[in-house]
Amino acid sequence: MSSPIFMLINLLLDPDVSKKVVLQMAWSQVKAIGIGKVIAALLSALTVGVSSFIRIPQIRKLLIKSDNERIKVANGLSLKSLSLETLNNLIHVTFNSQHNIPFIQYGESLLLGIQNVIIILLTKFYRLKEKGDIPNLKNLSFEDKLKIIGNSLIEPISIIIASVIFFTKSAPTSLISILEILNIPISIIAKIPQIQQNYKLKTVKHLSDVVLKANVIGSGIRVYTSLTDYKTKSSKNKTTIDEQILLAGYSTSFILNSILLGQSIFYDKLGKKSVRDEIEKKEEELKKRSK
Repeated sequence: MSSPIFMLINLLLDPDVSKKVVLQMAWSQVKAIGIGKVIAALLSALTVGVSSFIRIPQIRKLLIKSDNERIKVANGLSLKSLSLETLNNLIHVTFNSQHNIPFIQYGESLLLGIQNVIIILLTKFYRLKEKGDIPNLKNLSFEDKLKIIGNSLIEPISIIIASVIFFTKSAPTSLISILEILNIPISIIAKIPQIQQNYKLKTVKHLSDVVLKANVIGSGIRVYTSLTDYKTKSSKNKTTIDEQILLAGYSTSFILNSILLGQSIFYDKLGKKSVRDEIEKKEEELKKRSK
């Protein structure tokens, strides 16, 4: 059966069909379903789609420029935050899958988790390279490079694979439900090390500004879609405990992502102010010398 969206597009492209009539029919269907529900569904689909590549700017920061620049970015990232966030994504995906919740409602967690794994491995790689545990790979063959990288990252790769197998295949449903309830404190704990690292360094240049803004927008959208699902079930007197858990988790995520974005804005202004102050100081010194 064709998707209603594709059917609508085909009708609009058909020269023998009135565009006005088609749009009126579509609008009637939207009103019948509920404008809020339709917007929530579209936003969910958009979030899942954008999530498939939203962490790429952060990955690029770990791949472009020189090794020294990459090492600086790797040292600015918190592996604790990345690891806990990835664990949260895994638990969230498993919980939703076990409860037969549509993929569109949680798909971004899977996609973000995969991208987080790439960031974790790259961060570990460049930290090991800084320590001298990984030799220069320039003059080595592709097979030798792959062997050295694989041997260096065998521990984090093994932990990631074991975690996926345990939570998706072995862990009881009751444990996953408890961990999903703990999604809120885990989300808080996951963001704190990165917030502390940013405070310590007094900069957020190691993080992608695009990713920080996207995280705030994405979690904000999820708050809206979860709230819409909650209201829908509540109006039908259905159990809403799952929606309450998800709504609380997304709300917490939105707050913490906003703090990280706030740090970026604050430290950016602080850095610009320091540069202006330095320029003004040099100009004053030049004026004094000219006198």
